[in-house]
Amino acid sequence: MKTILITGGAGFIGSHTCISLLQKGYKLIVIDSLVNSSIKSLEGIRKILKKSTFTDTDKLTFEKGDIRDKEFLNIVFEK
Repeated sequence: MKTILITGGAGFIGSHTCISLLQKGYKLIVIDSLVNSSIKSLEGIRKILKKSTFTDTDKLTFEKGDIRDKEFLNIVFEK
């Protein structure tokens, strides 16, 4: 299974992109600073997917941070 890194995944466009990719079977790592978005978007993704035939919401991992922070990115990539 392929893993995709989504930046800004808790925003409007990012959250809808997450839904589509999860439904296609990808594992996602979402990075977002939550400055212009909300963690509630990720909760909404899980609720939407539970209502559909998709059941594996464990394929979504969230990391709060800024992609401009090199140390943060190193930690994410080490995981």
